[in-house]
Amino acid sequence: MCPMRRFRPLHAILLIVVVMAATLAAQKWMASGRASTTRVGPDPEGLVRIDVADLQPSNVRFFRFLNAGNQEVRFLVGRDPAGGLVVAFDASENDFKRHRGFRHEGDWLVNNKCDTATRLTEVNSGKSGCAPAPLAFRVDGTTVVLAENDILGGWRFFR
Repeated sequence: MCPMRRFRPLHAILLIVVVMAATLAAQKWMASGRASTTRVGPDPEGLVRIDVADLQPSNVRFFRFLNAGNQEVRFLVGRDPAGGLVVAFDASENDFKRHRGFRHEGDWLVNNKCDTATRLTEVNSGKSGCAPAPLAFRVDGTTVVLAENDILGGWRFFR
């Protein structure tokens, strides 16, 4: 009969370090599909202004809205291949609870949860399901103007 080895405190510490490293690696791997974001906030009038003069067709930029109440909402602004502006939340009606969002691939936005793709030209159409939820906006010259209340209308996707 072989003697049983003792579980020592050093073993527990090493086990904790390995679990933490695995958790951090998994988080990094899950975030690898996410594009970098730019943080924006409302001005004193409650508006967010984004200059899109240099935004080329078939390009998308991702933003992270954060207000004084610490409410965070992610959204995207892009141009379809014809040069039209598209603005939507970085979430869809079907899978917003997973907080996976979208990634940009050419003329498409791809849902990071179910890998379904939506053409940039269809983003503002108001489709639901796995497509990005549209966000109301207006254009003032070369600036996209978003109202804080409209952005906060999508806060439910990110709580």
